Amino acid sequence: MIDVHFHCLPELDDGPPNWEESVALCRAAAAEGTRTLVATPHVLRDGWLNENAAVRDQLILKLNTLLGGSPSVLAGCEYAFSSDTIELLERGAAGPLTTLNRGRYLLVEFLPGALPPATDSILHELSLMDFTPVIAHPERNRLFSANPGRLEKLVERGAVVQITAGSLLGDFGYGPYEACEKFFRRGLVHLIASDAHSVARRPPRLAAAREAVVRLWGSEAEAGLFEANPSALLRSEPLPWAPAAALSR
Repeated sequence: MIDVHFHCLPELDDGPPNWEESVALCRAAAAEGTRTLVATPHVLRDGWLNENAAVRDQLILKLNTLLGGSPSVLAGCEYAFSSDTIELLERGAAGPLTTLNRGRYLLVEFLPGALPPATDSILHELSLMDFTPVIAHPERNRLFSANPGRLEKLVERGAVVQITAGSLLGDFGYGPYEACEKFFRRGLVHLIASDAHSVARRPPRLAAAREAVVRLWGSEAEAGLFEANPSALLRSEPLPWAPAAALSR
């Protein structure tokens, strides 16, 4: 499996506090079948700015050495979406943003409250630049869970949606679980990732989520969400699979 949202770099955010726990978290993911993960520390979020991409790259290099390639760790970040998105991306490698596997997909999170001004136009501009925003865990955002139509409009602007394994397994309560189901029925689930932070507190549960998807949504969804789409993402290709929106909402 490929995990495109994973907090494994030590001492950067609310993920592992040291190298020992960082390695243990990655090995826990490997033990359940994850062969590749993308390190996605919080960037430009209050309390966790992490603006120096070169520092993050050095941590990834060391982590890969400690792990010996199992699993392999790729570069990325989880960016707190703002009206500065276009300017930050235009700075390229000199800027603070690292796209997923340095490709065409950028993992973004929308913080609680109203969306930043001009969100729709920013997403349109990103599509013209050939970048695809990956909206992280919208099922845990009350704005989207209460109004799936707002999320749908962002997808129509070119974004794709990543839900969290733990949400589908009920770890965050019934509300996020229900939102996952609601989003799937509307054709708004493209990726599932663990958003793991620690072995004890927020473990990687991708294998359990995969079993849940087979039970809830079928084997076609399993293949799309856990194989075809994350593989295409790492290659910067269009995601080949999306759930068919239900006729009745």
